[in-house]
Amino acid sequence: MTRIDPITDKTQLPLERQHEWDAVFAQRGRVRGPFAVMLHSPGLASGFLANLRHTHDDSVVSPALHELAILAVAYEDDAPYQWSVHVSTARAAGLRDAAIEVARTGADSGLLDDDERDVIELCRQLCRTNRVEQRMFDSLMARHGPQWLILMVATIGLYRYVAAFNNAFDIDVIAGDDKLPPRR
Repeated sequence: MTRIDPITDKTQLPLERQHEWDAVFAQRGRVRGPFAVMLHSPGLASGFLANLRHTHDDSVVSPALHELAILAVAYEDDAPYQWSVHVSTARAAGLRDAAIEVARTGADSGLLDDDERDVIELCRQLCRTNRVEQRMFDSLMARHGPQWLILMVATIGLYRYVAAFNNAFDIDVIAGDDKLPPRR
């Protein structure tokens, strides 16, 4: 159960801050999860939303790979809420079940296609060491270019931030069959 009462209706905010709820609702179609917690702090949700929007909109990163990065972070940071929200989005974006399974279990990424493997390994390096090995960096730059790499690193960083909120506040997992197994 979420450790803090989530803000799920704009009337829970003072009139002068209800535009923050409106902004989240307008972009996401609902207010739940980390946004329902962030709204407790003036300006936090709307500021985060602007960064998030940039990694989603007009991106050189395909929607499937974008979602794979989010799922890989969910595994690495043991964030079941994040997994429960994004696994269906990943499937709708065309992410292959094989890539989803590697992201869910931490299995060897060697059998994935090159782009899927790149995303998983980049995420693992950043989450486990806060660094990217030079060989991988050079390979990603050569294959994808700087904008792709920048947006992928931004996506990983933003969703590590989301995972911290989800886990610190024990945000309730979305009901469904496809769960992230506990790593503890």
